[in-house]
Amino acid sequence: MKIQYNNLAVVPQMVDQSGCNSKTEQMSEWIPEILLTLKNYSLGSFFSDMKAGMLVSVVAFPLFMTFAIASGVAPNIGILTCIVAGSLAGLFGGARFQIVGPTGAFAMIVADIIKTHGFEGMTCALIMAGIMIVLFGIAKIGDLIHYVPYPITAGFTAGIGLSIIMAQLGAFLGLTLPRAPTDFVDRVYCYFTNFGTMNLYSFVLAIFSLTFLVAIQKYKPKIPGYFCVVVIGIAYSLIFNNVGMETIGTKFGDIENHMPSLAIPDMFFSFSNLKKLFPAAFAIAFLGSLESLLGAVISDNLSGEKHRSNMELIGQGIANLGSAFCGGIPATCALGTTSLNVKAGARTPIAGLFNVVFIVLFMVCLGNFVKIVPLASLASMMLYTAWNMAAFGKNKYILLAPKSDSMVFIATILITILTDIVIAVEIGLVLSAFLFIKRSVETTTAETFSRVISNVYVHDKECECVRISGHLFFGAAPILHDALKALPKTHDTVYIDMQNVPFIDVTGANVLKEFVAEVKGKNIEVFIGGLNKRTLKALKKMDINGELQDHLSEDRI
Repeated sequence: MKIQYNNLAVVPQMVDQSGCNSKTEQMSEWIPEILLTLKNYSLGSFFSDMKAGMLVSVVAFPLFMTFAIASGVAPNIGILTCIVAGSLAGLFGGARFQIVGPTGAFAMIVADIIKTHGFEGMTCALIMAGIMIVLFGIAKIGDLIHYVPYPITAGFTAGIGLSIIMAQLGAFLGLTLPRAPTDFVDRVYCYFTNFGTMNLYSFVLAIFSLTFLVAIQKYKPKIPGYFCVVVIGIAYSLIFNNVGMETIGTKFGDIENHMPSLAIPDMFFSFSNLKKLFPAAFAIAFLGSLESLLGAVISDNLSGEKHRSNMELIGQGIANLGSAFCGGIPATCALGTTSLNVKAGARTPIAGLFNVVFIVLFMVCLGNFVKIVPLASLASMMLYTAWNMAAFGKNKYILLAPKSDSMVFIATILITILTDIVIAVEIGLVLSAFLFIKRSVETTTAETFSRVISNVYVHDKECECVRISGHLFFGAAPILHDALKALPKTHDTVYIDMQNVPFIDVTGANVLKEFVAEVKGKNIEVFIGGLNKRTLKALKKMDINGELQDHLSEDRI
């Protein structure tokens, strides 16, 4: 009795403890990463984070200005975005090493929105996108974004990279353009017809900067190549006194060193405007979420840590809302600087906050010099970054993959270049879905034969048998339908073997119901056997009127 009592006492205690642990894990899912890491924060971690933040800021400072210019806004807005969004993402995100700011992935989207709806329209779209991203996190769909096929992700990223290269080619060549070309084809024509306006000094600087950047990144990657390119550009501008080159100052005027201020655009209160901006907002939300989670996965692989997707989305949504209300542009994880942050020895999200602090110091101390940076220098950095985004060398194996994958990859690139990323992703997803259905149908087979079987339903009796293998869904249901129709129906028993069917949908269930109804009047008995628990449960749920109730079995032949 004593042993029995002890056993009874232990079991509830173990259950309670398990329940407590489960509740703790559920609660920690919604706690920002910075709070979890502060529990065991040490002086060593502080100095490691500070060092990483300082090193990353040297790369991020010129890069975020460049992305802002590529987005069609002044470089100080890129810095402002980094300050606000980077701080909020560090405080509320669910990943440890994210460096957040403007990125090349957003450049063409933001530029197109501003051209069509103005900066205020872009701000409205960003507010909507921020809310969407937060809702993505709350709804726990962070993991679902990873189901986007890789050819689509690689395709629109490559398309964005090519679009950025074409957009920056004018500044790289030092061309004087009578108008701002709007799309890819228009830019090609505009550059070709104005090729004679090239500024030789600007072009020489751009070529040298690009060559220097490629060499540094290849042979001395620890040297901050982007920052060096900015310094070279400033020195070149001072030596040659601009000589007709366009600089940040001549293009955007004085770079204001103002603090962020809260503002809500008037357009946000108009339902018709919000309806027009919804596609743009969804594009920002989708791409921002995808880039953020991709960056988290990359940093996990480099560090061995584990991010929390849903909390990370909430943090990214809050970061973009803060950027919108403070006059910034869309922000997400900057993949290159996030990887650098891990390699530089960062330990907690505080490294990202140090990055923001050092960028503010750079802006305050170097503000007067930033104005004389030639746009050719920034264009060379943008071309290098955009080519790395396109990653054709890395993704060339996709072209050697099955034609369906390579077709999705190429189509996504072309649609991104010629239209926009939203349409590219939509068409890419539809193509991928149809191709997946086609492949699934090709792997579903139906075999018919006669056999003597013996089980709880049939005792040593010859039956007509149909053996189905593969997913029995709407695409493959006609295969089962044709197999059942082709049965000679010369026996008084039909056995449908579904041992190798892992899944069935409504269309497949309806085919079974119709067959049972058809043969009942012919005194033919039907048994559906070999069902796994999942398939059996699904069929019983869909069998509302009980047509299949007496025909279902887990028994196998």
